[in-house]
Amino acid sequence: MAACGVRSLRVAGLVFCTLMAAAACQAAPGETAPAAPAGPEASYEITLRPELGEDGMVEAIAVTSRLHGDLKDGETRLKLSAPVVYVNVMGIADRILDLRVTDEAGPVAFTLEQDDPVPGGFPYFRHWTATRDVEFPLDISYRALVQPEGGPSGPAFGIRPSKGGVSGSGAGYMIVPVNAEASQSVLEWDLTEFGPGAVGVTTFGEGRVTVNGPPAALMQGWLMAGQAGQYPPAEEESHFRAYWLGDFPFDVAAEMAYAKDLYDFFGEFFAYLDPAPDYRVFLRQLDTEPYGGATALANSFMLSRGPALPEEMGGHSPRSTLAHEMIHMWVGGLSGEHVLTNWFSEGLTTYYEHTAPFRAGRVPMEEYVSELNALSERYYTNPAREMSAIEIGQVGFNDGRIRHAPYERGALYFADLDSRIRAASGGARTLDMLLREVFTLRERGDVELTIEAWSDFVSAELGAEEEAYVRALHIDGQMIYPASDAFGACVRGVPATLEAEGDTFEGMQWERVEGVAPEACFASMAAD
Repeated sequence: MAACGVRSLRVAGLVFCTLMAAAACQAAPGETAPAAPAGPEASYEITLRPELGEDGMVEAIAVTSRLHGDLKDGETRLKLSAPVVYVNVMGIADRILDLRVTDEAGPVAFTLEQDDPVPGGFPYFRHWTATRDVEFPLDISYRALVQPEGGPSGPAFGIRPSKGGVSGSGAGYMIVPVNAEASQSVLEWDLTEFGPGAVGVTTFGEGRVTVNGPPAALMQGWLMAGQAGQYPPAEEESHFRAYWLGDFPFDVAAEMAYAKDLYDFFGEFFAYLDPAPDYRVFLRQLDTEPYGGATALANSFMLSRGPALPEEMGGHSPRSTLAHEMIHMWVGGLSGEHVLTNWFSEGLTTYYEHTAPFRAGRVPMEEYVSELNALSERYYTNPAREMSAIEIGQVGFNDGRIRHAPYERGALYFADLDSRIRAASGGARTLDMLLREVFTLRERGDVELTIEAWSDFVSAELGAEEEAYVRALHIDGQMIYPASDAFGACVRGVPATLEAEGDTFEGMQWERVEGVAPEACFASMAAD
């Protein structure tokens, strides 16, 4: 999942550096300015008004906006763009109705062009180009229909109705100017149809927010509006907030308290973001497919699911998923083509998804070993275990199991790398130490983290060339069998024959090492 890193590659969710996302990435869209009016020059003002149908469910978001400033240098005609497909959400541009653009001279007409379709459910766009010069300010209004039920599965970018409200992402409904000089946006809500007590919130904040970056920055945020549940209560100040629509089989407030506790641990553990930024979690329960899943954007993630099953009632939330999506903020990603780099963002996040909660004392030893064995089984029985990155990318979102092979392969690589670093340093250095140093440099803007740059850091750490191995493993699809102590001194990896769907596969399993306490599992000979 190609990360167009919001705030210097901080986020490794499904943010694609195509036309829209690339524009958003140029000006730190993750940074939210104080909620003050934007200046009349070079700004974009947008108001969202969810509209209810006769059944009381949201059927559309009505958008009114005003664009101030001018076109960028060298541009002659206003251009707008909207996704046709965005990460397996189909027909977004087709659901944009009643588009009207006006300036002082009256309505503006447009010609249309459309990108060639991209296989695998990856984004491509429709483009509107004005047929005449325009005068600023100008007004843009339209209605964006909600994503209909049915269609292929994929992340929760489409806007969907739920529990009388609506949620999704900016990419799921927006048409935006792409060649204007606007460098700040002000987003407001009109929640009239929801009645008292309704909330309108985005990744960037609740209610009226001012967001640095071009208008396309707004596409890279989650949104939720309606009579949503909240944690903590609205009157309580907090750097961590959660909002939800729908009925869940678990106590959402209690699980969000768990998530906040874990988030605070991650802030101390990864350390290089100090203090950790404000964070928002969005949860929605849908009654019809596609149900979505979990996906991180800047300083936030969305968990989208279907109706609860009887056996789920009274249980926990998917805690490993909560951990995974929050960890994305610290891990970030590599610069470069998505299919060639997501082994880093997703693999490292998956590695810490399994190890960091255990190290925090939130996961017992038995569960830790069980989850490691599940990870190994998924990798060694995955039909894509020896597929190249390009082959996996061609499948895209059409096969979830194949798409996740880089997650699993990457997690095993980073576990093995920790073992190699400890061995090379006599136990004085760890993967954690290396990453904190590298991520600090990246955050300061001192390094662009590419495959080559990452390999150079590892080579210096190990005293041996790393890039050829990285490319053989992650780009070409070489198999990996990590060191027996890759997941800590308290567990041991052993060769194992695994079975799946009537076939057998040579892989690894993990077992507890008796006499080694959990807190000693990742101890080093030097203070982290």
